[in-house]
Amino acid sequence: MFRTHDADMLGLPGMFGEGQYQWHQVSKVLRNHWYHVTVQAETEGRISEAVLMIDSEPRLQQVLIAQDAETIITEVQVVTPAHMNGKGGWRMEPLTKVMLGEDQSECVVCLLEVETGSKYHNSHQPGFNTDVLSNLRPIYHVNMIRTA
Repeated sequence: MFRTHDADMLGLPGMFGEGQYQWHQVSKVLRNHWYHVTVQAETEGRISEAVLMIDSEPRLQQVLIAQDAETIITEVQVVTPAHMNGKGGWRMEPLTKVMLGEDQSECVVCLLEVETGSKYHNSHQPGFNTDVLSNLRPIYHVNMIRTA
């Protein structure tokens, strides 16, 4: 989940449209993964682009389902902390697949695959093995977006 602080607000609430706010920065307290999603929208023949910072698989799935002829996702990347990616720090990589499953304790575990073929999971169990997951369900596959 992302959070904001009033001091980081740009302008006044609603000055960029009803219900809209602009922020200089947002913060994230938990060291868990999130999604960087590029969306293109066409309105009256004009194409605009926005980036969504999505904090969960259910929200990612909602955005994927909401695509239509005028609003499409052109890129999905995942941002992972060091404990997931095995590197020395945060990494942002093109995403190819997301699946959710349940471990032996019936806790939901997210499986990620990135463009390089590397696979990550968000379980904190020492020695976790993805083979023990049950009820696997796909959330995202790279074929769900259009190429520009």
